[in-house]
Amino acid sequence: MDARSQSSIFSAVAMPPPMAYLAVVASLAPLGLNLGVGLQPVFADGSSLDAGQQGGLVAAFALGLGLGQPASGDAADRWGRRPALIGGLVLAVAGALLSAIAGGTLQLLLGRFITGLGLAAALVVPRACLRDSYGGAALQRAMAMLALVFALAPALTPAVAWSLSAVAGWRAPMIVLAVFVSFAVVAAWRTQVETRPAATRAPTRKAWLDFCRHRKARRTTLAFAAIASPFFIFAAVGPEALRQSSSAGAGTAALVLGVSYLGFALGNYWAKGRTGTNSSMLFSIGLAVAVLGVAIIACTLMLPSLLLWIVALSIYAIGHGIVFPSAFALVLEDLPQQAGMATAGIGTVHMSIGGAAAWLAGVLPMRSHEAAVSVTCVMAVVAMTAWFITNLKKDLL
Repeated sequence: MDARSQSSIFSAVAMPPPMAYLAVVASLAPLGLNLGVGLQPVFADGSSLDAGQQGGLVAAFALGLGLGQPASGDAADRWGRRPALIGGLVLAVAGALLSAIAGGTLQLLLGRFITGLGLAAALVVPRACLRDSYGGAALQRAMAMLALVFALAPALTPAVAWSLSAVAGWRAPMIVLAVFVSFAVVAAWRTQVETRPAATRAPTRKAWLDFCRHRKARRTTLAFAAIASPFFIFAAVGPEALRQSSSAGAGTAALVLGVSYLGFALGNYWAKGRTGTNSSMLFSIGLAVAVLGVAIIACTLMLPSLLLWIVALSIYAIGHGIVFPSAFALVLEDLPQQAGMATAGIGTVHMSIGGAAAWLAGVLPMRSHEAAVSVTCVMAVVAMTAWFITNLKKDLL
């Protein structure tokens, strides 16, 4: 069955919720991640977090997102998109509230993990809804539109989180997150329709194994997760890395990270206008641009400057923005009857590798700047190896 036929079949049985609603839901995960960037809590007993524990806040959230997506994907395919989303959002509210009232490091890390675990549904369900209704170029365009709005969260929230913490204390961003997700629960209850096609199969152990054996899905997922990991690395240690290499203040570092990630939106916008282009080719272009950005990031070790950081992060973000919708379109196009599982599969690897990379950058026995650059370069090499280890022409046929 070709992509056009698949598209018409799925469009006939399931119309997705409004794109604006899906985009807001999908943006909750990066919002939750970035509201923890640069968080410097001081607890009632006077204790605080060291650099490794601050990186752990990002890693714990990303780990929750990674581990929560298989459960969300299974629930979305087994019981439906609507109950999977509402259940996940309620869990995220509980996690955000636990983070806001945390009295120590372990409680805060647990709260961030639970928040990520719940918000995994906000990543899985919107993409599954789009796959329920679209295929081929229409799916690629819908994914790019979703990611375009999704891109605004990492561009805006680092500066917002820093401002909230500076004005109202470190608990303020966590309280804001709990309020935002609570509104999302109400919106989901009123707006989320059930789009799961009747042909959707409940995931089995064999289905998950088949996904792991799927050559294109495996190759795309690993390359995407590796080249996306610098996003998590700089969310975890970026402010400190910029401060060490350019003497930028905390507010300036947050602003630089946010402005640079407008490139992610630009990359998505460019990909959205190229929906007639093969998804594999778009992925290759985005990967090349992202690796160029990583190469310039490496130059900051020898030529540290705020301007070089802005250029490097912006170019990387543009490539990341092109890769993001292309990766999901590539995987979902081949697995129309397991959209929840497929979305969860790629998302789990994405978040788990990103969280591990962020943790590694935070605990390496070197300066934050050197650790961030070193781990970023390793991830770029892994992405290039994963993508080009098999013959690209096989995917272009």
